[in-house]
Amino acid sequence: ADAINSLADEGIIKGTSANTFSPAANITRADFAVLLVRAFKLASESEENFADVASSDYFAKELAVARNTGLVNGIGENKFAPRNNITRQDMMVIVYRALTGMNKLNVGDGVLDVPQASDFDKVADYAKEAVSALVNAKLVNGKNGLIDPTAYTTRAEVAVLISRILDFVK
Repeated sequence: ADAINSLADEGIIKGTSANTFSPAANITRADFAVLLVRAFKLASESEENFADVASSDYFAKELAVARNTGLVNGIGENKFAPRNNITRQDMMVIVYRALTGMNKLNVGDGVLDVPQASDFDKVADYAKEAVSALVNAKLVNGKNGLIDPTAYTTRAEVAVLISRILDFVK
């Protein structure tokens, strides 16, 4: 609740209605990108967007910023799947990309300090470095000792993560 209220006060996060936040609801890929663009106050002059994003989509402007600043790469073929829910490992890859891009986080010499989570082997190869770095930086705690990489991310989890990230980069 503290993270949600703080981010709402800063204009980073909004509810699903005027007086509802829906913390247990999953968050979409587009909404996650929008939150990071707001949290990091990113801007881009280019309005080039993914092929599956219409200019009338409420997230179009921020997603263009996320794309053109290198925060997100998409899923291939110039698509982003903005309305799909985001998995925990994809969320961590995007956060890792943002933090390393700001020179706020790295894994040293590239050797992974593998988290003690028993399901780390279920993390996709493309996400292992990001997951390892965020867990070891204590930005991600896991769920009951697990990373649960392919589970969808809830709005509450994202609020807590973004709050931790903002504290981390200060």
